[in-house]
Amino acid sequence: MGLRYPLAATLGVLLLGGGVALGRGLLADPTAGVGPTGVGTVVVAGPQLAAPVTPSGTPASTPAAIIPGLAPYVGTWRVHGAELTIEPDGKAIERIDLGPCRGIDVPVRCTATATLKVDLSPGAPHLVYTGFRYTGDDGATVVPDSLDGLPRVGDGYRVRVFAPGVLELIPLTEHLRRILGSPYRCGAAADENAHRRLCNA
Repeated sequence: MGLRYPLAATLGVLLLGGGVALGRGLLADPTAGVGPTGVGTVVVAGPQLAAPVTPSGTPASTPAAIIPGLAPYVGTWRVHGAELTIEPDGKAIERIDLGPCRGIDVPVRCTATATLKVDLSPGAPHLVYTGFRYTGDDGATVVPDSLDGLPRVGDGYRVRVFAPGVLELIPLTEHLRRILGSPYRCGAAADENAHRRLCNA
């Protein structure tokens, strides 16, 4: 009776040691002891490859393809007080700083954000205004005291490359022709002279 417990302890140590050795061997070589797939064999799964993700953890997206003929016009173009962005997919947004546009005693500064559609069917791109939103410095919607001197839905431009990094906007409507200031918009590739002389930006 007195020998049963020491024998049990010895057997336990041997079994434990064998399990550790087996585990170490499998960790060192995961394919060790793996034969053809069949009854009683072990199949080791390979590493799982994750889809590429952005730093934020969301799946990476491919850049939008540029609509044929639109490449020279894609980008952000500035003139003093306004910024026009044309996307590769043909969407365009213009932001116009209107200055004080609401109230007399306590004037509210406003920004007009316009959406435009790009039409390439005439050959040279046409940009046509499709909507406007007016906001104050706090981002809240504002109704300006007057919309005189501002573009309207349906107004638009024919766009052409005037010089490297410079677009020229040619009004399509009489209303826009009367209110347009500088017809030039400068991009990042415009030289300092163009920024100063044409775009005042």
